[in-house]
Amino acid sequence: MQSRGSQSSGSRPLDITFVCGRRPDLLGKTLASLTRQITAHFSVGTVHANIDPFCGSPADGDKCEALLRDTFPKVQVRRPGEASFGAAVKWLWQQPATDLFLHMEDDWEILHPIAPDDVLPRFVGAVTQVQLASRDRLYLPKTYSFKASWRKTFGLKLFKKVHLDEPLFATSPSFLVSNFARVCAEMMDPGKDPEKQLFAPGTPLREFTRDYRNHPLQAPGRQAVVRDLGRDWLSDRRIRKRIQNGISIWEKL
Repeated sequence: MQSRGSQSSGSRPLDITFVCGRRPDLLGKTLASLTRQITAHFSVGTVHANIDPFCGSPADGDKCEALLRDTFPKVQVRRPGEASFGAAVKWLWQQPATDLFLHMEDDWEILHPIAPDDVLPRFVGAVTQVQLASRDRLYLPKTYSFKASWRKTFGLKLFKKVHLDEPLFATSPSFLVSNFARVCAEMMDPGKDPEKQLFAPGTPLREFTRDYRNHPLQAPGRQAVVRDLGRDWLSDRRIRKRIQNGISIWEKL
């Protein structure tokens, strides 16, 4: 990504939302990469953070809040009594006051620099989300994210079809149009996994998102922009996430 021209574009303020657990080690790594690769090129508005009582201790939650407040000048923190990924996203996506905002989670490393000129021109037409790609060379050289079908042949998983009437949206690191995210949040059930709700067919939320598009952003050479730090962290502690009746459940193995 190029940062040329970012000084003029960077004057446009950008709010940030953060889904956090009580994992200061992960959050510290994420913040270090975020400030180096993204916020150095943007004018940051308010950082809205939800710190759930997930993993760690209350003291670890305090450390996470301190890390955020030491990194950004204006921070709003919510610390609920119970952990709920759905409730966290629902609250966060209703907070930003800027036209666009950056949605983050506490366990993603930013691998490449991103400047406003890399992002803002992509918000054209029906695009309401620019998702930071987490894989090198996405399975299709695609402009937008849609549901895809696959088939197995001799044990191999082969691409079959893209469903152009089923756009996909995500809760992983992304830039979003605030008005779009706010309407999505209003329709979300706080007790269920928010990303699964964005995918669920036949719901008012799915009908709303159908007319909009998510544009995946890769680095030059079709490289990933972000890396998931949370999977190894959970695996090392033998913690597994599963979805049961639309609800995220975290269990110790």
